[in-house]
Amino acid sequence: MTQPRNLGELKKSGWVSRPVKEEMRQNAVALIAAGDPLFDGVVGYENTVLPQLENAVLAGHDVIFLGERGQAKTRMIRSLVNLLDEWMPYVEGSEIYDD
Repeated sequence: MTQPRNLGELKKSGWVSRPVKEEMRQNAVALIAAGDPLFDGVVGYENTVLPQLENAVLAGHDVIFLGERGQAKTRMIRSLVNLLDEWMPYVEGSEIYDD
């Protein structure tokens, strides 16, 4: 699918604005349904931290990462970006890219 270039094409595409937490939740549900891992490359936390983080994303909770160095906090945070949509429409030339 090509990206819409004007408001008419955007309306026809069926795109709907969603809050970030809802966007992440819906994309996480799709990944889980497809059997894909939400947090790739994180080893050793499959039974503790990762299920709690999955539940937090699915429930729309805020998350704070605390811990010692080397506990994959940054890796998990960076992998949360994968739960966002690939693109978001915006009005070209505007100062703030917001839907």
